[in-house]
Amino acid sequence: MIILVLIILGLGIYKFNFTNDDIHFVCTEEAKLCPDGSAVGRTGPNCEFALCPQINSLLSEAEARVIAEKSCIKGGEVLSAGTYNTNSRTWWYDANLNATREGCNPACMVSEETKTAEINWQCTGLKQ
Repeated sequence: MIILVLIILGLGIYKFNFTNDDIHFVCTEEAKLCPDGSAVGRTGPNCEFALCPQINSLLSEAEARVIAEKSCIKGGEVLSAGTYNTNSRTWWYDANLNATREGCNPACMVSEETKTAEINWQCTGLKQ
């Protein structure tokens, strides 16, 4: 009788420790920046990035970038990856321009409606 109890107990311990049907995956806490400015994390059993929200823009990011490059930058200047603002319906590119203004960070803003671009200096604070 004691041997039967030990066998049942041993099988129970084996089942608990070595065969777990509820395997939980833990993904790294990385984030992927989406074109609309939001971020998505990893999910699912393969820890793949979740899908970015769909952008309903009349301009693709590539089309907006061409307009931005023609209008906002000169030789040797660069633009970051574009982000789309659904409220203003504009594409934004942080710009590394040769021109600067104190307390300001330049960005190139491309209007979906007019298909034109302009530099927005994104100034913060007061000049002293």
